[in-house]
Amino acid sequence: MSEPMKLTNLFPPVVVQMVAAGEKTGRVDELLLEAADYYDRESGYMIKNLTTYIEPILIFFLGLMVLIMALGIFMPMWNLIRLFK
Repeated sequence: MSEPMKLTNLFPPVVVQMVAAGEKTGRVDELLLEAADYYDRESGYMIKNLTTYIEPILIFFLGLMVLIMALGIFMPMWNLIRLFK
């Protein structure tokens, strides 16, 4: 099982080595579960970091939208004040 995994280059070398070690010891299922748990934790960390990076960007765009809406309201009012002077 480890040789086809190595040839496809779809799996990280660590996983291929774990499968090879599991084949030698007869504990492939346990090592694959450990690898799955590891990558599950890593994906959770990546998602948490991604949300912390996206949050300031979303706040900036929300502020920009509020600014555009406020200018859309106040610009006509300022033009009317200039007309009445």
